Amino acid sequence: MSCVTTPTGTTSQQMEEYVKAKAQLEDQIDYQFIQRVIQELTQSCALPLPVPAAAIPNLILQAAGFFWQNDDAASEERWFCLPNANINRYGGNNLVQLPQQIIAVSGVFKTSDSYSLGTMGDFSIERIIMNNTALASNLGGSMSSVFGSGAGFTLTDVVGGLYEISTYKAMLQAPLTYEYNMFTNTLDVLGALGSSNLMLDTFKRCKIQDLYKNYYFFRYCVDLGMRSMATILGTFEYKLPGGITLNYARFDEKAENEMEKIEDILNKNHSPSYIFTSNSI
Repeated sequence: MSCVTTPTGTTSQQMEEYVKAKAQLEDQIDYQFIQRVIQELTQSCALPLPVPAAAIPNLILQAAGFFWQNDDAASEERWFCLPNANINRYGGNNLVQLPQQIIAVSGVFKTSDSYSLGTMGDFSIERIIMNNTALASNLGGSMSSVFGSGAGFTLTDVVGGLYEISTYKAMLQAPLTYEYNMFTNTLDVLGALGSSNLMLDTFKRCKIQDLYKNYYFFRYCVDLGMRSMATILGTFEYKLPGGITLNYARFDEKAENEMEKIEDILNKNHSPSYIFTSNSI
């Protein structure tokens, strides 16, 4: 049973309807998750909740936005095929309005009715090469002449072979130049498109319900609530019955320390934004 209603006199059913009204696209903040955050903030109703419960969904959305941008596990790589007819043309610009769930685009390729990416069941021929290294070992095989025979294989030969394949793909299956703005979700295809369809390599954010499974996401939501509580308690003189006051500074200190630890964990697990290129193969 919930110990908090908002505003005064608001029932649980009205609160749930309020949460549904705050839904953004397919991301809907569950009423049960709000109650989990409230129970943690009030220590199962042992403490008052100076933060309006109606503000909790906004704190959860704020935490979700942070995780979508900083946690690699909060997004998934997805390929999408876009018909040429769905591309909007304004002057020399080929613009595509993508859904808000698309947070990044890492590749744009041309395709047609007679040829499309992944016709052999996989987008990458490199996987075929690496999965067949057993043919170049003691078992022999058609690739032994490329990778050598005997136990194991020479890593430099493998890297050289993959480099050649990458070069051929860059020439025969060259990606189009493009610009993607994650704030407007507008993809501007800058390369020569013609009448070709598009294949997009994108990163799609997870649903907010999927983030509920993450322990650090839950703690981050609680920490945002504790920081808001500290702000309210520190702004107004707040006393409990009997003249007891709460140490708001402790809420703020605990929240900041835990948020710093969570952000450090995410940064350590975050993919680097650079590419290392060796001067030799």
